[in-house]
Amino acid sequence: MSEIKIFSGDSHVSEPGDLWVKRIDKDLQFRAPRIEQRERNGRMEDMFIYEGFAPHPVGVGVGAAGRGGAGTSTFREEGKGYADALPGGWDPVARISDMDLDGVEGEIIHTTLGFRLFWLTDPKLQRACFRVYNDWLAEYCSHSPQRLIGVPLISLCDVEEARAELRRSAKLGLHGAMVWLSPPAEYPQYSSTHYDSFWAEAEELQMPIVMHEITGGAESRLSPSSYWDPNLSLAAMIRAHEPQRTIAQLIMSGVCERFPALTFISAESGTDWVPWFVSRVKRARGGMTSFGNKLTLEPIDYFYRNIAFTYINEAHAVENRDLLGVDNLMFATDYPHSASTWPKSQEIVDRDTAGMAPELARKLIRDNVMRIFSLPAPVLV
Repeated sequence: MSEIKIFSGDSHVSEPGDLWVKRIDKDLQFRAPRIEQRERNGRMEDMFIYEGFAPHPVGVGVGAAGRGGAGTSTFREEGKGYADALPGGWDPVARISDMDLDGVEGEIIHTTLGFRLFWLTDPKLQRACFRVYNDWLAEYCSHSPQRLIGVPLISLCDVEEARAELRRSAKLGLHGAMVWLSPPAEYPQYSSTHYDSFWAEAEELQMPIVMHEITGGAESRLSPSSYWDPNLSLAAMIRAHEPQRTIAQLIMSGVCERFPALTFISAESGTDWVPWFVSRVKRARGGMTSFGNKLTLEPIDYFYRNIAFTYINEAHAVENRDLLGVDNLMFATDYPHSASTWPKSQEIVDRDTAGMAPELARKLIRDNVMRIFSLPAPVLV
């Protein structure tokens, strides 16, 4: 086992099924997202009920409990849910025990059920749901605030409201900000200066921007559990289009130029497409762009300065580290999701870093995360 403890760049909670029903504003309670038992494929399953979309089976989000090792879970296929899940998803005491078992020093903690709440079309409902989640997440992480690093959900439907919630989240002890992977069609795209005051707030607070799969308004909605979408069969081929487009917009429209200290993280959108994408970024040129802004650097310079990626069980990401950027990659356990490397994360990083200089291995599995999120070293007790 590696002597270097892991600091996961992308792990998750399993929100209590009644979280929003219990905590949301009274006037919105009847619309609150919730877990219900529903029949599907001839059996009863835990389903996430949220406004405007078909019920979502939760097995993919709590599937690490079915693991015999990385890549072996059949939890989702068996239609299992919270009763069979690892309690560490909602119980921080149990989580710390699971982290210790897996050789994990700390984790950047993201939502599970909240991904699909980025799809809500009512800004008031979305903001209320996000506030509830952020409050609960801060309570959860307060059990071990140097090891459990919670990332708040921020609605960009109203930029001034978003800035206020970002400041509130920072005061709660949360880090970073998860936003749309790309805005829905009815909102300005990230190439617009519309969001500049929010980017400025995040840069000042040293809170990196997380753009996670599933949270966007386009191809990322084709998740494995979007069984109701007729385009689901296209997912494996086109889901990378959305992070590619967003990163290109952030670079070419001058967002990275204007906010040089702000990091944008592509989380769990894969890395196999990144080498090809880097070759295309290198083809682009600085100077005046079609957006009316001037880039003082070459696009590839912004890519290596402002863009970061998480990777899970992806040996190719490590193999291509020089092309992707050794300062841009963050290993992730994805606990407790079905793609998680738990409880064999140390085996995965040992495989990937065999023969690697220790200082480089530390970057990939620990130090990059801590630098990007401006974290002090945890005190293990």
